[in-house]
Formats: sequence, C-alpha cells, structure tokens
Amino acid sequence: MRVLKASEMARIENLAYQDGISDEIYMQNAGLGIAKILINLIEKKKLSPKINIIAGKGNNAGDGYVVASLLLEKGYTVKVFQLFEINTASSLCKLNHDRFDNKKGNIIYVKNISDLVFDEKCFILDGIFGTGFQGEIKGFLLDVIKKINSSNLKIVSIDIPSGLNGNSGKTNSIAIKADVTIYLGCAKLGFFINDGPDYIGNLEYVDFGLLEKYKKLANFKLEYMDKFNFKDYLPKIDRKRHKYEAGFVMGIAGSKGMFGAAKLAALAVYRSGSGIVKMITQVEIPNPFYELVNFVIDYEKTDEIIEYANKADSIFIGPGLGRDQKIEDFLFKIFPKITKKTILDADALYHLANNSMILPKLSVLTPHKNEMKRLLKAEKIEDDALIEKTKKFSQDKNVIIVLKGYPTTVFHPKKEPVTILGGDPGLATAGTGDVLTGMIASFAAQKLDLYDASLLAVNLHFLAAELAAKKKTSYSLIASDVIDFLPEAFKEVL
Repeated sequence: MRVLKASEMARIENLAYQDGISDEIYMQNAGLGIAKILINLIEKKKLSPKINIIAGKGNNAGDGYVVASLLLEKGYTVKVFQLFEINTASSLCKLNHDRFDNKKGNIIYVKNISDLVFDEKCFILDGIFGTGFQGEIKGFLLDVIKKINSSNLKIVSIDIPSGLNGNSGKTNSIAIKADVTIYLGCAKLGFFINDGPDYIGNLEYVDFGLLEKYKKLANFKLEYMDKFNFKDYLPKIDRKRHKYEAGFVMGIAGSKGMFGAAKLAALAVYRSGSGIVKMITQVEIPNPFYELVNFVIDYEKTDEIIEYANKADSIFIGPGLGRDQKIEDFLFKIFPKITKKTILDADALYHLANNSMILPKLSVLTPHKNEMKRLLKAEKIEDDALIEKTKKFSQDKNVIIVLKGYPTTVFHPKKEPVTILGGDPGLATAGTGDVLTGMIASFAAQKLDLYDASLLAVNLHFLAAELAAKKKTSYSLIASDVIDFLPEAFKEVL
C-alpha cells in the first residue's frame, strides 16, 4: 500500500477528475465502504447501534452524510451535528446533506458548544476536516474537538483525524484522537510521522474506486504493510533435521552488568525456531539458561572468533556488548571478515556511529530513531527527513535497516521502505529490542533472506507483544513476556 502526502493524493484524484471520473461516484463508493466497516465494528465489538456524526463543510462531511443515509436505511440510530452553515459547504457535502435531510434524517445545526450533546453509548464519526487541513484550530472548533476527545466514546475518523496534517503528521494545537481511522484510497504520510501515530488509532482501508493507473503516477516515500500473511514467510520445518540444520546462530554480546540483554536475544533465537545458539563473551555468562552454549574468548583473539562465527548460519552482535575502546577496535577488525548473515544492534551501532567501519556484506542494522540519527550524524532532523536519509544510508551502505519504534520501518537498498504498525505501548521497555534482534537472527539462520527475516520478526514481535499485553497489560509488559508469548503468537498464525 503506497503512502502518499495528502497533497499528492489530491493531485492524482484531480487527474482522475480531469479524465471525466465523477467525484460524486467516488463519494458514494467511499461512504458505502465506510458504512460497511462501521457495521462490522458495531457487530464485532458489540457496540451500540447509535452513531453521532460530526460534519464540517468539506467532502469529508459529504462522506459522512452518505454514511448517515446508508445507516439510516439499515435501521441504525443516526444523528448528524452540522458545525457550519450548510450554504458554506462544498457542493457534494450539500447534495448529500439534502439527501439525508429528505430521508427525515436527524440533523442538529450547532450554534454553540452546548448544542453538542452526544447520545449515550453512541460512537462518534469524525467528518470535520479532511486531509487538506492545515493551520491552527481555535475558538469554537477547539472546544468541539476537546469535547469529542473527552467524551470517553469510541471515535472513528474519515480518512484522517480532524486537525492532523496529512503531509507533516503534525498538530498545531489539537486533533481528534481516533480509535479507528478509515483511510480512503492510499495511506497518508502524516499517519506515520511526528504526531500522527498518536492520533490515528487502528487503520482500516476503503477503496473508493481510484484506478491503479493514477496511483502509479504518485510520488511516494514509503509503503504501508497493511496486511501480512505469516504463512508466506514462516520457515519450513523438516522432520528429519538435526539441531544445526534447524538453524545455528552465533551471538557476540554481553558484558559485565549487561548479560541480560545477551540472554534475552539468545532465548528469543530459540523461541523463534533455531536449533542452537552459541555466545562468545570475554567472561563467563552468569546464570545462563540450560540451552545456552558459552565460549569465553578474549576479544583480542579475532582470528579464533572469526573462525567460530563463520561456522554459524547467522550472527548477532551488540546487545549488552559494552562501549569501551577495546570493543570498538575489535568490531573494526572483525566486521570485514564476517561472511554470514549478521544483525547489528545496540552497542554495535554505538561504535559504528563513532567509527566508520566496513560492514559485513550481509547485514541488518536495528536502530531506534535516536541511534539512527547518531549513525547519520544528524540528531536534529524531523521524521520525514529521517526517512529520506535512512533510505539513502541503506542504499549507500547496501544494508537492511529496521528502524524501530511505532511504527517500525524496514529499509532495503533496492526496495521502497515498508512501514509496519502494531505491537503495544508496553514495548517501550528495556530489552524488547534485544528480543527482536534474536528473532531476526533466528529466522535468518532458518534459511530466510535477511529482508524476509526482518519483516517476519517485526510482525511476529508485534503480535507476541499484543498477546502479552492482553494478559499482562501495557503497564506490566516486560521484554521476557514477549518471548514467553511467542508460542501463542505462532499458534495464532499457523
């Protein structure tokens, strides 16, 4: 799914209109798709069949009136709060307002904030502003959005939460905080950058009929992975295999006081399906779990370490490794000699930012945003520029980059970046990145290429976190919970 700036979406829609496509048909298609999603949400979530629609004066409000008419015909209780004089509305908005009015639909013409009284146990459909909105919300409209956000009702936004900039993902003062955003045609860049992820809630897609030929004319920065078929990616299991054939991973990680990170990564390797993981450390790992094999080798013995490491199917380097100069010198020496798939995380990225190094030929880097900014030596850049610069870094270094966060974006030197939403806020806790590193290494050892291993690991990591949070809550989620719920995540997708 292409991710476009709102302005670019408007441009390709106008190309369709110039070719004679009817904007009224587009609006009817959009309204029908939105109504279907709302009906499904009501039935699936057992919501009250009461819908309060908040209408502005643009085409988003027109979409809302189409939805209102459709739901009214199906017996739902529908109320529309019209915020602007209808004679100031777009022609399509007025047309569909009149159609709803002619069906004896319930329209409240809001003059004061006190007129905005929501039905008990309804849910709200936001059609105030569309993707073209720019500027600051103040006065009466500020009060409207504050009242909606504080209502404790479910909120669904049409195409974009009102007040969110579809190009920049910024809010100047306030925006609707949606539980669900039903986006039309293509996902908007503003969903995924800056403030956007905090406002969009879950994303649902409606195809309103814009032909693929117009979408192909669009300039876009990245793609949104709206669906992921796990079965297309899961490694195949051979009944006759032995542990080394099931996947052999070598870890170079851990140091005094930081062995927890190494153990989390190693345990995630096993829980993701690999047959054996061995760890190279300078001192013995305290209290290792039973299945962990530990080689204690001084990092000055680079030839011995390279000989061991290159016997593995994949290698992870970095979790808890340490940040002293000896480690940096060690990495500088071994990176060019590694021939196997390699995942670099945490302290390996710290040293890489300090010292330009020749990377292993088959590498995945797994930075969070601040680590990526250090690698780019550009610590004061905004999200859209970060995407562009990370893409160029991936191409220049010929590496895959998993830019961690919400959303997580995966960069490939020869593909468009792919952004992935999912997981749980509880993932913002120590060690979850180490778990992801182990998962990528594990899938890579099981004969997936590094790109597919990264996509599978990110999606399964998110799913395991979601399952863990349902049981443990976002407040109590810790990194080891993600590992503990990997079996449940596998069950879910098999």
